[in-house]
Amino acid sequence: MQLEKEKKEKRERERCRALAQRIAEEANPASAALLGEQMPLLTKALHRAGVEAEEWTESSEAELLVVADPAWETLPKTLPARVLLVSDESTVMAGWAEQLAQRGYFRDFGWRSKGRAQPSALFCTSQPTQLKMVRGYEMEMDILRDRMVRAERTCGEEAELIARLRTDLSLSRSHEQQLEKTLGEVTGSKFWKMTWPMRYVVSKSRQLWHTLPLFVFLRELRSGGIEGVREQARARREYAALFPGKVMRADRFAPVELLVRQVDDQPAGPKISIVVPLYNTPLDFLEELLDSVVNQTYRNWELCCVDAGTAPGVGEMVQQRAAVDPRIRYRKLEKNELIPGNTNKGIEMATGDFIALLDHDDILHPCALWYAAKAIAEQGADFVYTDEATFEGKVENVVLYHFKPDFMLDNLRSNNYICHLTLFSRRLMDAAGGPERMEYNGSQDYELFLRLTETARKIVHIPHALYYWRSSPGSTASDISAKTYCIDAGIAALKAHYARCGVAVDDVSLIPGTPGYYKTDYTIDHPGRVSILIPTCDHIRDLETCVESIYARTTYPDFEIILIENNSKAPETFRTYKRMQKEHPDNLKVVTWEGKGFNYSALNNFGEKFATGEYLLLLNNDTEVITAAWLEEMVMYAQQKRVGCVGAKLLYPDDTIQHAGVGFGIGGVAGHLHKYYPASSDGYMGRLNYVQDVYADTAACLLIRKEIYDEVGGLDESYAVAFNDVDFCVRVRQAGYTNVFTPFAQLYHYESKSRGMEDNPEKQKRFQGEVLRFQARWGDLLAAGDPCTNPNFDIQREDFSLKILPLE
Repeated sequence: MQLEKEKKEKRERERCRALAQRIAEEANPASAALLGEQMPLLTKALHRAGVEAEEWTESSEAELLVVADPAWETLPKTLPARVLLVSDESTVMAGWAEQLAQRGYFRDFGWRSKGRAQPSALFCTSQPTQLKMVRGYEMEMDILRDRMVRAERTCGEEAELIARLRTDLSLSRSHEQQLEKTLGEVTGSKFWKMTWPMRYVVSKSRQLWHTLPLFVFLRELRSGGIEGVREQARARREYAALFPGKVMRADRFAPVELLVRQVDDQPAGPKISIVVPLYNTPLDFLEELLDSVVNQTYRNWELCCVDAGTAPGVGEMVQQRAAVDPRIRYRKLEKNELIPGNTNKGIEMATGDFIALLDHDDILHPCALWYAAKAIAEQGADFVYTDEATFEGKVENVVLYHFKPDFMLDNLRSNNYICHLTLFSRRLMDAAGGPERMEYNGSQDYELFLRLTETARKIVHIPHALYYWRSSPGSTASDISAKTYCIDAGIAALKAHYARCGVAVDDVSLIPGTPGYYKTDYTIDHPGRVSILIPTCDHIRDLETCVESIYARTTYPDFEIILIENNSKAPETFRTYKRMQKEHPDNLKVVTWEGKGFNYSALNNFGEKFATGEYLLLLNNDTEVITAAWLEEMVMYAQQKRVGCVGAKLLYPDDTIQHAGVGFGIGGVAGHLHKYYPASSDGYMGRLNYVQDVYADTAACLLIRKEIYDEVGGLDESYAVAFNDVDFCVRVRQAGYTNVFTPFAQLYHYESKSRGMEDNPEKQKRFQGEVLRFQARWGDLLAAGDPCTNPNFDIQREDFSLKILPLE
């Protein structure tokens, strides 16, 4: 009961924080008065957001009145110019809107409920035009209709799923009973009882074969020969002298031969200072950490421990190690300056050219610094990061591997995916404005990494899990929501990053339900016309669904639709074209392609000649818009000079993922990441929730600036059906642009309805030819792999299954 109460209070604090942030940034009142049960929480949140807030009284002179849970309140006699109603009950708003209208207040549709903030509506005394009012209410109705349709669809699908699960459960129980019966018959048989001694001997023989030293020696002799056995014996002797760790032995992580070989082959790297802020560190955790540092195969390091805690034994343990190994240094701090301040004290102690950050209860893989030093020496890196593993209890109990992409700006702007282990040069740190900053406590590493990557000459990602992050109750590894102040600091860090980079943004907010992931609403500085190219051949019902959803739900004001007619036969198709042109004479046209068959590339290249927009949107005719702001979400990225293609989140009719970015090299060519995942899933490491850089996007819904489309020569018409979009995206990347996927633009995609499946020999032959042509053209890039994913994923699968690379 107490836990549920705490969870509820935490949710309320988060919602008040999000609402206060919106009020401060969008309504921007000098002062606000509050009325309602949530007043204490919201007052504190507004104060933190920089808004003067107080309880409502008749003498209040605040610019804005915020009424929480209005169903339980009485409308004051005197009101300020603006009134904000906050309520989870949508039915409450209607009654209040009527009361406020009688007193000269009108709904401001510029204020829209979004994010983690509670549903809210803003009313003001300035009267909008009748057309604006009608449009605003129609938009609200469209949103409600859309939610209702999706809710009904979801209910139906859930009912079907429950029925299937009940059937499966019944079959499973029946199968279980049958297996138990069969097992009982086997174990109760005379033959089973008579052969028990033989089975016991076989089992013990296998156990001895794997553990008895003589048998182990014979097995090694057979596999490696006499020289191999001698080499292993030499490595074990050297290992015992080189790796003194007793609690956290290095051979728990890697073969002895590899460890010894790395010690003998030292990279010409710099001195690396490992900075660890200690604070009442459990002694068993500290001993494991010290062992993991002492056991590093790279030898040119120092460990700088700064202690701000009061727990006994911590300083003594570190100083005992320092007496044996002078590379270990210890300093007792006079006061606790929190993680940023304590870390900076450690950096002051450091004498190395590179800094590495290590948490006081985590563990380094013994090869971590060796790989980092190799990247610094051979690639000239000034910023290095590795993959990581989260463990519980023993280090072998890994509960999560975080295999990261190479440096991707949009990923970093969405979350601190870099995290651990990170090393950076002192020169880079100084050039980026110094070490960690106290005002970003909780997200101090994120803020530092944003500054460092803005300035870095060479960023190198090492695709091995070389950092072990301990998960414990209250730790960020377990759940960042345990430290809610981290979220506010992360938002502040991102806003400062955009200010430094000269990037205009309307808002930075936490993505609902995903603590630690952020959404940026970029200011649309270039809101040019979007020309939507839709190739179509009959299948008129699909086309009607597509076009009607665009006009009914799209809030982006400037677009045109170009229907590219491709050899349709049905008279109804042409009647529908005429009706659509009559209904939308200003921004819908039909152009006729004179070619034969289906060539998606040629159709779009033909349609592009008639486009008048600054942006081109390639769109399949078997799609349906879901989110009203889909074009805004895509244009805010496509407008950026560094960005090429922008893709949307496409769902199958059963609300599973059809497209969430394309992984390069999957299945030998390319594949859709997270395909068939539920739409509600977070995906691998939350990747279905946030904007990220991808190698390619599907042309079923792809936005790009027209100038880039022309620069790379449009779609390659030798790819009639398959891989034309992937080939196009590769050429866009080769031209120096970044391709992006946004989950905030969502559509349904009834895939392959129009063109059909590869279900006859002619189509299969054409498909195979396109595969071979693609592999021949991009063979070198396919061999290099997809930097937007990670080489530790199974290249034959689209679901982020692991196939972990061995250390070399």
